[in-house]
Amino acid sequence: MLEQIDHRGKRFTIDDVGTVDEANADGCRRVDALERQAQRELCELERARAVAGPAGMNPDVEVLER
Repeated sequence: MLEQIDHRGKRFTIDDVGTVDEANADGCRRVDALERQAQRELCELERARAVAGPAGMNPDVEVLER
């Protein structure tokens, strides 16, 4: 088992198989949710770039970026 202290000074342990005790389980769930949200946002950004096409073909894009 590995004992750690989080940014608030609260202790938590991680056992050999990589599971986390209940004190930090909520934080792990939030991290997982944030990672899924970030992945969704990256996919949306890629789709938007594909729809918009290259910036050189649309002069209005350059005006908005200034």
